[in-house]
This record gives sequence, C-alpha cells and structure tokens, in this order.
Amino acid sequence: MSVEINQLHFTYQNSNFGLQIPALSLDKGLTAIVGQNGAGKSTFFKLLMGLLPLQDGNISINGKGSHELTGRARLTEIGILFQNPDDQLFNATVKKEVTWSARQITRDRAQVDQIVESALTKVELLDKADENPFDLSLSDRKLLAFATLLATNPQTYLMDEPMIALDWHSQTIVLHILKQLADEGRQIIVSTHDMDLVAHSFPRVITFDHGAMVFDGTPTALFGSPAILAQAGLLPPRIMQLCALLGDTNVYLTTEDYVSKHQA
Repeated sequence: MSVEINQLHFTYQNSNFGLQIPALSLDKGLTAIVGQNGAGKSTFFKLLMGLLPLQDGNISINGKGSHELTGRARLTEIGILFQNPDDQLFNATVKKEVTWSARQITRDRAQVDQIVESALTKVELLDKADENPFDLSLSDRKLLAFATLLATNPQTYLMDEPMIALDWHSQTIVLHILKQLADEGRQIIVSTHDMDLVAHSFPRVITFDHGAMVFDGTPTALFGSPAILAQAGLLPPRIMQLCALLGDTNVYLTTEDYVSKHQA
C-alpha cells in the first residue's frame, strides 16, 4: 500500500493559502499528520480523496493515478472518515447506514449481510442496528461512521480527528481496530491534534505548517526538536510537559516510557 506525491501545489481561489509538497511517500501502517488549524491537513486529505481538483503535481494511490480512480475502484482503494460523523450519516437506521456502504462494493446479499454484521460487531453497535443514527450519542454516531468505512475496507484509510468526541471505551475500540488494520497491511493516515495519541501509537509523524511539510520522522525525533514544535505551534505529550516543570527536558512518549528509562 502506498501513496506517492510529487511536486504538489494547491492554492484556494481568492486566498493566499497554498499547500506545497515537493515529494512524499506514504507506506502501509500507521502515520499521523499533525499541525495547527489551517496548516493544510484537511486540504491534504481532500486532495487525496479527489474532493479538490489537482492543480499541479501528481498523486499516485497504490500505483494508480488519483484521476484514474472512479466509482467502486476508488472506494476499495481509499476512504475517509470525516471529523463530524453527521457529515456521513443519512439513512434511517444504523444497519441501513452500513448496508448502503457495503452495497457499493458488492450486490451479493449474503456478503452484504456478513459485512454489515462484522463492521457493527467490531464497533460494538450490533445491538443498536435498528435504531435511528441520530438517536445515538455523538460518540456512537462517530463509531457508526467508522463502521461505514470498515464496510468498504479500502487499502488506504484517511481518518480526520478520529478520537474527537469519543469516550474512553470508544477510543480503545477505534485504536484497537486501527492497529489491527495496520497489522493486516492496510495504510492508516490519521490527522490529529492529540500529541499523546501520536506519541504512544504512531511510528511515523508528518508535520504541516502554513501549507508546508516541515517534519517527517518518528515521534521521538519530533518531540526532541523544540524548534520544530515551536514553528508548528505544537506541544509535546503531557508526560513531557509535566517533566519539564520539574526540570527534566528529556523525551518521554508515555508514562511507561518514563518509568522504563528511569528504572534503567
């Protein structure tokens, strides 16, 4: 699974904002995209999805030009979870939401039923299959939107702030599924402001600032670079913020990381 970007330039009409990515290669596994609001994360996702037209440069998704992906081919190659689940939900019941997605990739009734049951089971919403989506809590609506994406099971998952509005249990569900998908060879690209999430779950992090890519590497390298953090307006994980108040400026990704380093 791969996304290849070369000489990408995009500018909104009547705006001085421009996204510029000279070269970027994204492989399978978990990748976090971080940066302040307005840094270019959402624009980047929309360009990958084809929701914005390419102006200059090339995007290749799993060996195919983004312009070649249409209809069912696009659904099976790349899919997106929006930050607001209400932007993706429109059917009368929970089951019908996931069924609609499943029917975009197969018309076989038995396969559709199997996909729907599997997706709802994974997000623990099978017992709410007959409920109206808008009678669910915001956290459950977000899980339902995720289930509709699981139903198409693309090679590349784009997730815009997937943890926002989720309670703790729902966060563990989503994180478990994302790690499982990555282990199965899927590509997971997550846009997030949650540096603790980045620190404990993502081996690779890419940072945008004012439309430019300013960092690409490990969380350890990012959080060990005060200049990059300051430029992008980011804070380190909370464990590092706490340690800094005590005069310890070393890099710690999690509390477990802190304990292990001090035990050593």
